[in-house]
Amino acid sequence: MLKEIRCDKFAPNHQVIKLNEGLNTVLGSSSGTNAIGKSTFLWVIDYAFGGDRYYSMSDDIKKEIGPHTIHFTYEFEGQPYYFYRSTEDTKNVYRSDKDGHFITKLTLDEFRSFLFQEYKVGIPSLTFSDITERFFRIYGRENTLEKYPLLVKPREQDEKAVDFLLKLFGHYEILSAIKSMEEELGIKFSQLKYRQHQRVDIEKIETNQKMIESLKKRLQKLMKNNEEAQLAVFGFDTHTFEQITAIQKELNSFIRKRNRLQSQLNAITSNIADSKAEIASEFDSLLHFFPNANIAAFEKIEYFHEKIREILGEEMNQEIERLQQIIDRYDKEINRLNRKIKETGLAKEMSERILSQCVNVSKTIDRLEEETADLIRQKELQEARIEAERKLKDLLLQQTEIIHEIQDNINLRMKIINDVVTEQQEIAPLLQITPQKEIIFETPGNTSEGTAFKSLVIYDLTILELRPIPALIHDSNILKRIEDIHLEHILERYQSSNRQVFIAFDKADSTTEKAHKILEETAILRLSDGNELFGRSWSKYESNDY
Repeated sequence: MLKEIRCDKFAPNHQVIKLNEGLNTVLGSSSGTNAIGKSTFLWVIDYAFGGDRYYSMSDDIKKEIGPHTIHFTYEFEGQPYYFYRSTEDTKNVYRSDKDGHFITKLTLDEFRSFLFQEYKVGIPSLTFSDITERFFRIYGRENTLEKYPLLVKPREQDEKAVDFLLKLFGHYEILSAIKSMEEELGIKFSQLKYRQHQRVDIEKIETNQKMIESLKKRLQKLMKNNEEAQLAVFGFDTHTFEQITAIQKELNSFIRKRNRLQSQLNAITSNIADSKAEIASEFDSLLHFFPNANIAAFEKIEYFHEKIREILGEEMNQEIERLQQIIDRYDKEINRLNRKIKETGLAKEMSERILSQCVNVSKTIDRLEEETADLIRQKELQEARIEAERKLKDLLLQQTEIIHEIQDNINLRMKIINDVVTEQQEIAPLLQITPQKEIIFETPGNTSEGTAFKSLVIYDLTILELRPIPALIHDSNILKRIEDIHLEHILERYQSSNRQVFIAFDKADSTTEKAHKILEETAILRLSDGNELFGRSWSKYESNDY
């Protein structure tokens, strides 16, 4: 809990302010004097809790007070922790010893994480400031509108406020699952009921598959190795086919023999040297490096090699001539047989007709297979999308059930608190959240301003008692509109809370006797005209200004 706040810029009798467990009241004057520092001190408390608006929102404080440092002390499980924040360095918090001497620097986020841990909030989907900005209701912050207690600001969408409630009550997983499914589908849950599915033609898939099967059989028959059956299809007799077959076999034999001879010829040709080595030039180079070398011996050896090459060259040339003659004869025979086959016209006509049919059938098969594959993909995508939408609808149904459970818990606790506050004389406020996450917060049959502010306070007390809210702040603009008899019981509820509540209040003596007693007993700071937080009020004329 927050134990103490110190600042040397405060008036001398306010420089050290001790804080209580439960209710802490910043008490104004009986005349309701303004501009004395009540709301400002609540902003200082917010600053000590890691808020960032105390100094940035007030040009008056910057101008009239200037840079200053706020020291504050927390205590958790009997262990004190000392900190300070300078208005010149609002993004950091400094830990110190009890005398204010520097120990270490924390970023603002690190400090908030420290408080999040020590207050045992235990809601990883929320940050410390996510909570305080909704339940620290100080004049100047937009969360003080009595008709919209769930919204952090009037422009906030209801959905965001409901999502906060879901997280606060420990149901972030359902939000995460829905968001993931919405991203996968590319639509928001609100669009589901308007979505029309384009059905894939299942019959077209089945028809295409049967046609593909039939065409594949036809293609197989066209390409099957049964020339006689193909001849019959095209009107040729078996005798002609046998002649062509014999010629083709003979032709294939000549082609194989000719290719073998050509390979031998190529091998021999590659072994014949293209030019004589320039031996003399190489020997001159040798003498340049080895003047005493026996060049005559080398020349004799090279001469012997040259003679060998001449003999072998003559033999290889003879072999080349012999092979070339045989190859030429084979080429003539191959040409003769090709002409003979061509003259019949059979092979060409068969080839062209079969090829044409094969191509047409293959194209049709390809087109049908591509079309069918696309239809199947569409069908699979459609089925997957329908299944994903079904899962999303199931998640939305689960979310609705969870929201109803949260709503019922809040309404039940609000009724309990309201019965105490109104002594069972008035209807409790009612929270309703639609499946579309629209919020209705009202007190049925009662639209008065006082009831609206009372309902706001009852809602906050309900959340404070149900969830791990670290503290609560209510400014005087909220409390002064509540009927005195109701205020008395609200103060009692504040006081009995096991967490700190900070309020600002004017005209304590105009309330009920019991309420006045509670306000006096819980006052941590008393402010009035001439006894302002900073020792003066710059909004009023000094006597010598007249």
